[in-house]
Amino acid sequence: MAIDADSEARETARHWSIWLARTSLVLGILTVGGALLGAIGAGERWWSLDVGMQALTGTFFLGLITLILALLILVYYRRKGGRIVLVTVLALILSGGYVGYIGYHIAKASSLPMIHDISTDLENPPQYVTLSLRQDNYADIPGRGDPEYAGLDAFERWQVMHREGYPDIETLRFDKPVAEVIEEAEEIAIANEWKVATADTENGRLEATDTVALLKFKDDVVVRAIPDASGEGSIVDIRSVSRFGLSDIGVNAKRIRTFSAQLKDRLGS
Repeated sequence: MAIDADSEARETARHWSIWLARTSLVLGILTVGGALLGAIGAGERWWSLDVGMQALTGTFFLGLITLILALLILVYYRRKGGRIVLVTVLALILSGGYVGYIGYHIAKASSLPMIHDISTDLENPPQYVTLSLRQDNYADIPGRGDPEYAGLDAFERWQVMHREGYPDIETLRFDKPVAEVIEEAEEIAIANEWKVATADTENGRLEATDTVALLKFKDDVVVRAIPDASGEGSIVDIRSVSRFGLSDIGVNAKRIRTFSAQLKDRLGS
């Protein structure tokens, strides 16, 4: 009877381990599948970007729960059979990969200023004419009420955070006329698959929109070129602003750096 009881206990434990392993795999699939569905749906505008972001947030926590469950299964039931281990490892890969991916971006965002408007000129940022600057552009700049930013308005707090976070984003100068700069800028924008809204060689202005990621975030870019003191060269400033969100996770700064390098390659630094 004792032997039968031990066998029954082992069979019960094995049954639970298989059930838990399968559950973890299902949760792992739901994590990745839900994240993809939420992102693609928001990108295709089946629902709003807010809903898409909520889906990513929810699946992150689901993935975290699944990751913990899978680790516990491996610790307690790893000797119950190769199939249980295989199923659990698959769940671990799905949930761990997703949680790690989102966690990386969260960590990256926390290391950068909470801003989404990046410009090479902080005193007089290039202005949009054809495109429109989001109405809440400076509405949620952090630091309101913080002693560190005492006496500074939202625009001034943005300037301080920008300088600290992106000291390398600077005005460009070329020994080329304004019209040529804008012509080259337009060619680069088209090559980068941006949607060009205007390329005004006479007034030295390019405006375009770049679409990024599965959620198809839209970021608006303006390039301003004015004659330098000699009248033969150009002073060029670039601004890139996200239409959605508080932090751009460094995307706009990266875009400006890349575009600046491309422009230098064509026009000479």
